[in-house]
Amino acid sequence: MKKLLLITLILTTYCSLTAQNANTQRSHSIKGPLVGLSYSYEHPIAQHSTLNMELILNGGFGSGTFNGNYWYIAPSLRIEPRYYYNLSKRFSKGKKTINNSANYIAVSADYQPGFSIGNNAEASQYILIVPKYGLKRTMGEHFIFEVAAGVGTNIIGSSNWEAVLAMDLKLGYAF
Repeated sequence: MKKLLLITLILTTYCSLTAQNANTQRSHSIKGPLVGLSYSYEHPIAQHSTLNMELILNGGFGSGTFNGNYWYIAPSLRIEPRYYYNLSKRFSKGKKTINNSANYIAVSADYQPGFSIGNNAEASQYILIVPKYGLKRTMGEHFIFEVAAGVGTNIIGSSNWEAVLAMDLKLGYAF
């Protein structure tokens, strides 16, 4: 009985020490932006840096003057290197760092191929490049809250450049 208790204590201590640390962690998650759905895979590339890759289904609906009521669903791909600058500080203060719960700076590159499914709506092909400031927090063990914002550029086709304000607000589940 004492050996079983000792093994349980060692395993519990080991699991609690490895569950939270000051390094970035691999993470798979499903997130829900305001309109749409995404699958995200975040892979550590350095002690405080990750490469976040997301497959996003953007959606929209509304009513227009020329085309009446419309709705659409359009896929896009996001590649986003992130630097979690306060991960060690959060860990040293005893705050959650599971699923990379920390503030970050990133450069987001989104690509939408320009096709969609919908009614009276068409999605444009674009490449969006935005430096962002964001934060990611885990609630409990698996639920994620993420918010980020930045100003960047939208490249439409091959010749038109325009400034854009990008904002992310997502709730998700990490598994």
